[in-house]
Amino acid sequence: MLGALKDKVSLTTASLVVLGLSTLYALARFSPSTRIHNHCQALQRTGWWADDSSLVWQPEGCTLKQYKYEDVTRCLQAPLNPESSGNYALFIGDSTVRNKFYAWARLVDSDLANQSGDDGKVHADITVRWPGESGVAAMFVWDPYLRSDLTKQVLDGAYNETLTIPRLVVLGTGSWYLRNPSESGGTAGWRRAIDNVVRKIAISQRSGARPIAQHVYLNPVTHVVPDKLSPERFDTLDPQAIRWMNAYMQAADLPVFYTWDEMTRTRPGETQDGLHYSKPLESAAINVLLNRICNRDTIPRHPPIRTTCCFEYPPPNRFVTYFALLTLLGIPALLFIRARMPTLGLLQLVPSADTLRQMLVFGSILLLMFVTDRTPLFDKLQKHYINWVFALLVGLSMAAGAATWQADKAPVFMGRQQTDEWKGWMQLIILAYHLMNASGVSGIYNPVRVLVAMYLYMTGYGHFCYFYNKRDYGLRRLTAVLLRTNILAVGLAYVMGTSYMDYYFAPLSSAWVLIVWLTMRIQPAANYTRMAWAKIGISALAFNIINHLHLWPFGLLAKLGVHWSEREWEFRFGTDIFIVYVGMATALVSLQIGQQLQAHPRWAQIKRWAILASIIGVLFYFYFELTRANKFEYNKWHPYISPFAVLSFVVLRNATEYLRSHSSAAFRFAGLISLELFIAQFHLFLAADTKAVLVLFDSRLWFINLALTTLVFVGMCKLLGTASGAITAWMMANTAKSEPESIMMAEIAHQQQAGGEARPRALDRLASDPPLMARVGHRLAHASLFSSLAVRWAVGLLLLLALNKYY
Repeated sequence: MLGALKDKVSLTTASLVVLGLSTLYALARFSPSTRIHNHCQALQRTGWWADDSSLVWQPEGCTLKQYKYEDVTRCLQAPLNPESSGNYALFIGDSTVRNKFYAWARLVDSDLANQSGDDGKVHADITVRWPGESGVAAMFVWDPYLRSDLTKQVLDGAYNETLTIPRLVVLGTGSWYLRNPSESGGTAGWRRAIDNVVRKIAISQRSGARPIAQHVYLNPVTHVVPDKLSPERFDTLDPQAIRWMNAYMQAADLPVFYTWDEMTRTRPGETQDGLHYSKPLESAAINVLLNRICNRDTIPRHPPIRTTCCFEYPPPNRFVTYFALLTLLGIPALLFIRARMPTLGLLQLVPSADTLRQMLVFGSILLLMFVTDRTPLFDKLQKHYINWVFALLVGLSMAAGAATWQADKAPVFMGRQQTDEWKGWMQLIILAYHLMNASGVSGIYNPVRVLVAMYLYMTGYGHFCYFYNKRDYGLRRLTAVLLRTNILAVGLAYVMGTSYMDYYFAPLSSAWVLIVWLTMRIQPAANYTRMAWAKIGISALAFNIINHLHLWPFGLLAKLGVHWSEREWEFRFGTDIFIVYVGMATALVSLQIGQQLQAHPRWAQIKRWAILASIIGVLFYFYFELTRANKFEYNKWHPYISPFAVLSFVVLRNATEYLRSHSSAAFRFAGLISLELFIAQFHLFLAADTKAVLVLFDSRLWFINLALTTLVFVGMCKLLGTASGAITAWMMANTAKSEPESIMMAEIAHQQQAGGEARPRALDRLASDPPLMARVGHRLAHASLFSSLAVRWAVGLLLLLALNKYY
């Protein structure tokens, strides 16, 4: 039954259905109001703690920026002279407001880190100035009833030289009205104070009225934990009264920061006295406030876009506009013309219908990624690491692999099915690693570095074997490999406005393919002698020197308008600088003396010792990486220690005939599209340029969203893999011989030399097209100039440089 269902519903169909439903759901929820679709309103009103063990606040549908001193000064435009005004925050209220003032002030002056209100300024006004300047950064005014003369002055907007207009005003009252009902008038007195604030804010918003500040917010009456209150507070701070007060402010449509109430209500463990909450929680509360008031001014409106709360996405640039028009209008138009006018001679310049359809698929998925990661249509969630979730995801992946374990055709050392499986399970672990933001955990980061090394090991092994066996050092195969590796990364770099280097595996793999080719291309006859070892050693030494002496041509690229990070490249290249050569050496041993080793009388004993050494190697590796102080310390050792782990795995994976003749179908499937999985995850599985998780449905249903997003992601990667292959074949001029438009003049000449009836038949086939237009089309399509791969390389690079300059 399941098999029949699988035949009827393919992965691609299921992913397209889920994508369509999620898009309809997102459109139904989308609001034209910028405050809503940019999550400014949600930032102020809703959210939840992302993890029970840490204070990571998750607003609904967007990602936060962690503000630091530099960000605060940039937001408030810190004054360079004492006469500047309007660049400070003013907090007025009781002790709960004072704690938020201190959280704000700690961002400005780190010397305040140990102050929390018990420093002799409990019921006093406090002023904090910008470090090294006399300008005010923040002020706190003690007024628990909001009825002092200064509070009246602020609410009237009656500022002067003594009290200049602030950028932000935070007001808060409530607990003192409950604590001292006879003095304050209790809840009735509190309501009069709040009604006055409502009236003053309404007046300030009228045209021509004096403003209170650019941003005005009220602190909700703080949620209390009765069990932790002192007897005096327990008798007066009634939770029911506090709920009524907050509901009253909500009904009055005041700009209350309700998120703060949710933060305290759901973290009772963060208070010791039942009323005042911990510094980390108050700092998290102020960080949310800063995101609300500062993101528009401090977040650059260009990629990488990593903060999405209260952020206005920039409109598509001209390249994206033209690309969308070409994909959604131009390609369908060409398909229509091909179908209606198949004999039109100029169609010789146009790809075949099948290739056009694959181009349409490729372009549409790139545009989909633009929509998911460059527009507010779909929500984004912050990434955070949770041990058991990471373990669960890896465990489920391994279970899927084990469930699809099956026999292969023949036991082969490092055969295609085995390497596809290898790439597959590694990619699934890398996806879980990125999804859970596990890079901060050294014990996970270090083995993942080995997974990248394994990819590069296979690059060295596989390409060495190809060049060794085929003796094909021409540009054609090399160009096809580089096109297939880079077409998605280059396309995304232009569509998403990112750097090609961001998709680091594509340039890293491409560089190593070129190095393997160059190493074997020079003196190719030596590849079959002992000199091959010298060539590998010289190549390793040469590129090690280039990397350490910073000899890469980044200066030349910068003059051409290509600004890539030399430091990032040298780190990526240098971290795995030896593993590709280890792969080449493994291939050389396997090809030159592999059969001799197997025929050796002591081969069985050699195998046993190799297996034992590999087990020890794996155990040693994990002991070594877990005992490093941190991942930065490990990175220094990685180039030298990773080959032992990789070679140990190779030996163990091929230890028996059974292991060599079996592999996992699920992992093989993932391995076949591992390149697309790695690159497309940046915008179609993750979001905010890998710093967030893409949400296709309800952001609170994390596991359900993950399952549905994964289905769409894998389905789109499968389509991308097929489309990339088809486009690469077209760019390499691999046209189908059966199509009439593929007949070349060279075929006529060949048949003419052969004699017989071949010549008139070929001429008849050519004459069946419109004579003039067909000949023009053939001449243009098969011009000898563009049949040269060198010319195509030059034209392609010039085109990319031109696009890089203007877009």
